[in-house]
Amino acid sequence: MIVITGQIFTDQETLPHLYARLKELCEPSRAEDGCLFYHMAMEDESKCTILAVEAWRDMDALQAHFAMPGIVRLLADFEGKFSNDISIHEVSSTQKM
Repeated sequence: MIVITGQIFTDQETLPHLYARLKELCEPSRAEDGCLFYHMAMEDESKCTILAVEAWRDMDALQAHFAMPGIVRLLADFEGKFSNDISIHEVSSTQKM
């Protein structure tokens, strides 16, 4: 299992638009083959920080997610308008989370 946790940072002008788009992608992402959970939340509006938490069956499922048209569009539309501090953890079936 691949678990992604982290923060997405942007500016005050971009925050509402980026957050709305990320939230729009939650349900379609959750429906993708290999998605175990997918959540975006406003971590700190005053600091323009969004929390990201996702889990995928394997790296192939994650790679397929990044190739989805909605994700490709989001990354293109917001290119240069955000940064992130994301950690990717590979968890084996014998490890406890």
